[in-house]
Amino acid sequence: MTDDSSDDNSKENTSADSNEQSLEIRQFNIREADWERDSGKLSNIRRIVFIVEQNVPQEEEWDGKDEDSWHWIATDAEEIPIGTARLLPDGQIGRMAVLSEYRTLGVGAALLEAAVEKARHLGMKDVFLNAQSHALGFYERSGFVAEGDEFDEAGIPHYRMTLDLPPPADNIQRRAAVDSDLTIDVRPFDTAEVNWPETKKFIKLLRRQVFVNEQHLPDEVLEQDEDASAIHWVAENDDGHLIGTLQMTPDGNVSRLAVQERYRHLGVGHALLELAIQRARRFGLPELHLLTPEDTAAFFEDRGFEVDGEETKVFGQPCVPMTRLIDPEDRTVEKVEEHGEMLAEGAAYKLGEDKQLILLRREEDFRNVIQEMTRQARKSIKIYSPNLSHDLFDNSELLQTCSRLARRNKYTSIEILVFDPHRIVKNGHALLTISRKLPSSIGIKIVDPEMRQQFHEFVIVDGEGVIYRPEYDQYEGTAQFLNITEANRLTRLFSASWESGLLDPNLRQLRI
Repeated sequence: MTDDSSDDNSKENTSADSNEQSLEIRQFNIREADWERDSGKLSNIRRIVFIVEQNVPQEEEWDGKDEDSWHWIATDAEEIPIGTARLLPDGQIGRMAVLSEYRTLGVGAALLEAAVEKARHLGMKDVFLNAQSHALGFYERSGFVAEGDEFDEAGIPHYRMTLDLPPPADNIQRRAAVDSDLTIDVRPFDTAEVNWPETKKFIKLLRRQVFVNEQHLPDEVLEQDEDASAIHWVAENDDGHLIGTLQMTPDGNVSRLAVQERYRHLGVGHALLELAIQRARRFGLPELHLLTPEDTAAFFEDRGFEVDGEETKVFGQPCVPMTRLIDPEDRTVEKVEEHGEMLAEGAAYKLGEDKQLILLRREEDFRNVIQEMTRQARKSIKIYSPNLSHDLFDNSELLQTCSRLARRNKYTSIEILVFDPHRIVKNGHALLTISRKLPSSIGIKIVDPEMRQQFHEFVIVDGEGVIYRPEYDQYEGTAQFLNITEANRLTRLFSASWESGLLDPNLRQLRI
């Protein structure tokens, strides 16, 4: 065994009472691991199973692919590591290893399921593995099909097995819930700034698809030293799959623009580049620089870049340098401080009229824009917030706003989606209080766990104004008092989660 094989696979419980067995309390836990943090635990399990038990040579076991892979770790009731598996960017599942004394508990099946589901949500169309011959039955029960003849790997007989992956069930549900009466054209992707350590696996996978597989550039393009200090943006489609990425260094060098081929006509590249231009304005940079092949220079010219120098080579490919001057007076986005002052004064922006994109970078910015935009609501307020932060949403101003809107007429509505209601029930919350008093106009639901693919937070007011932050626990986002396209896009996501949302009786109970 070198790449992929069974751990306890042939020894998994195969009794006919599988349905009854599934009702038992599972004696282990599975979580996605981080190689940098958990490599010691993962390596120790693989060393015991593969190198010691199965006599796999060390040089074959440690193949240098772990840093670019997704990993899972299984632990027992006392959090002792007992099993592991990994998924490579090309869809190969392997390094399935479970300690011998735990091989009748279903650990291997749970690890395999986790890897398959990860591949599904990454947008992979299929996965494959090299299974030890004695473990074929184990993998066949999970839907894998053997292909080709038996072959030898590290002195152990194997078969290659594959599994086709249909789209995630939650994505199918989302489309069915929101597409029936959609009559306007909305942007089919979302953009956000991301943290490199947390997303580099996804970004490198997309870079490999575009740069290595399509453009035949060397693997060095996948990751370089400047990635660690650069700013990164990504674009995701409605299913949450990465479809585009862009990098910019703090001094204004733009590079690594990669967009999946089937999305290149939708403006993904333009949207990512606009984020870099906006950030350059905020940083006060005088200009942006990039190197691009001549056949893509026209794309950048459309965004204000001009050729600025002689042709040079990047990764052996002829490229031209281009520069874009950043005019601080030619703004699509004003300074955060100016917006903060205008929002604090009130009435600076009118719902349904002002299209300016407002950058929000402080708690105060979010609180001000939430209060001002909701204050102008005439029809509806939709709040999608995993934790419904007390700092932003638990205040007398918002309570009064919701109370007035809810009592305005029978057609007004306030809908709130949260992940975990226990904290607001236990500690109290202004929006919980008013929803209990006016349940016919104000509703709170819990997002179904199967629908929690993103941890963003947003507010939609009258289907016109939008407040959005990509990560609900970070004060960085945007607001617009008029953006019908974005409001409709987010409303689609909201409606899908609302239709499948769960009701908690504790949210309706009035304290006496």
